[in-house]
Amino acid sequence: MKNLNHYKILADVFRYPDARFSEYADRFLKMIVEEFPAKAGKFQQLLDTHNRLSLAEQQEYYMKTFDVQAVCYLDIGYMLFGEDYKRAQLLVNLQNEHKSAGVDCGSELGDHLPNVLTLLAKTTDRDFAEELGFIITTPAVRFMLTKFKNINNYYKELLEVLLEFLQRDFTGDGLAEYAVPEQAFNGDHEFVMPSPKSAICDTHCNKRKSF
Repeated sequence: MKNLNHYKILADVFRYPDARFSEYADRFLKMIVEEFPAKAGKFQQLLDTHNRLSLAEQQEYYMKTFDVQAVCYLDIGYMLFGEDYKRAQLLVNLQNEHKSAGVDCGSELGDHLPNVLTLLAKTTDRDFAEELGFIITTPAVRFMLTKFKNINNYYKELLEVLLEFLQRDFTGDGLAEYAVPEQAFNGDHEFVMPSPKSAICDTHCNKRKSF
C-alpha cells in the first residue's frame, strides 16, 4: 500500500489552532520542501505571516473561515450532502472506519476534515483509502475551494496544496464512474449533491461497500 503518512501532517494544519501550531507548521513546510520544492518559498512566507499572529488571533481567523459566518465548513459530509440523510449514512460508516484504524475524533464528527485526513494516513485498507480519497475527500476539498472564489485566505492556500496531494495520490483507477460531474464545481450549488437524486448519491452511496 502506498505511503499516506503525509495526510497526518496535512490534518494537523487544519486543526483549531493551539499551542502546537508552530510545530505543525514546521512539519508542513518540511513536507512541502520535499514534495513540492518550487512552492517552498511561497509557503515559507505564508506560514511566517500567519505565525506572527497571536494564538487568539489565529483562533479568531480560523473561526471566521470555518465557523462564524463561515466561508465554508470543514465537515466534508456536510459540504457533500448538506443535512440530507446521506451525510448520516456517511458518518456511520466513517465512525466504524475510525474505530478500526484507531483514530480518536475528539469532540469533532467523523467527517471533520482533520479526522478524515488522519484516517487516510492510518487505514491499512487499500481499497477503502482509494474510495475515501477519490470519491469523498477529493470532490469535497475541490468544492470547498469554490467557496473561496476571489477571497485571499491562509486556509485557501492550504486547501489548494491538499488538493494537489489528493489528485496525485488518488487517481480513481476503476472508480471513474463514481466521479462527481464537473457542473457540481461551477459555483452554482450550495452543496456538491444539490438533491437526493444527484449522481453522487445514485453511485457510491448506494453501490459502494464503504459508503
